[in-house]
Amino acid sequence: MWLDDATQAPGAALDSTVTFVRFGIQHAMGDPNWVPAILAPEALRRFARCAEDGGWDALAFTDHPAPSMRWVASGGEGVADPFSSLGFCAALTDRIRLLTWVLVASYRNPLLAAHQIATLDAISGGRVTLGLGTGYLKSEFHAVGADPNVRREQFDEAVAVMKMAWTGEDVTVDGKGFSARGVTVQPLVVQQPHPPLWIHGNGPWGIERAARMGQGWVAMMTNEVRESTIRTLPIRDLDTLARRVGELRTAMLRFDRDPDDIEVILSGHWPILDVRVGWDTAARLEKVARLEALGVDWLVMTVCGDDPGAAEETVSAFAEQVVRPAQ
Repeated sequence: MWLDDATQAPGAALDSTVTFVRFGIQHAMGDPNWVPAILAPEALRRFARCAEDGGWDALAFTDHPAPSMRWVASGGEGVADPFSSLGFCAALTDRIRLLTWVLVASYRNPLLAAHQIATLDAISGGRVTLGLGTGYLKSEFHAVGADPNVRREQFDEAVAVMKMAWTGEDVTVDGKGFSARGVTVQPLVVQQPHPPLWIHGNGPWGIERAARMGQGWVAMMTNEVRESTIRTLPIRDLDTLARRVGELRTAMLRFDRDPDDIEVILSGHWPILDVRVGWDTAARLEKVARLEALGVDWLVMTVCGDDPGAAEETVSAFAEQVVRPAQ
């Protein structure tokens, strides 16, 4: 189920007029009904500028380099390469964060990924936020030469190697399928010691990794279809979300980390935004306040991608009516 405007969170009514939640927008390519015109240079230029000028805090592209036709036909989102797309947007913007939503760690050699991320961080003036996940499409793993059965082990290895590479020092490491001897990654990342790492995963594994090594934990509201598709544990209501946030805070303490040093990021709370359908602004603002009370720091959402003009109008209208009033 979606967390629609009628859903009520536990607890007393809250003041919905003042929040500190930040907002990320996935590019309209993420709409399964996207059309090629949404990625035309001028359309992408206008979309990025609408997001920046509207006050959105992050602009996101996801990572599916070779999804199966079966997945696409059954409602899989549209995808553009995140590094190319975010690099294009970096040149058009000055403030907005550039978010990978999310990068699959096993799809790339970690030194190659470290280089791509460091380059994007350098050319954007230090605006990269690195959303990371383990992936779930087995056919895509095989298509890019990765093994889905060891994706968790490769996730840990990738994070460790990227962190080594971002120090600017020589890297010597024997990894799964690669061997590095005294290599270095250039340029240096602008953000030190590295861009924020947001770890995706509803269950104990994702929560543990986020608590141990992340600067953010990415949670997703789910329904039965989404749970079976991406093989994640359910978070269908706000009670469950609150429990998982509590588990994250407890895990932070186990790793001797301040629970306030991590951000909670939520997706899947609303369906795809579309100004042609509209939304109840007051109810949305109230929901933002309720989610903030549960410990949510960021909300990331997707807009319609079947028409460039509607996508831009949606980004601007939602920013005016919800994003800026909630900041």
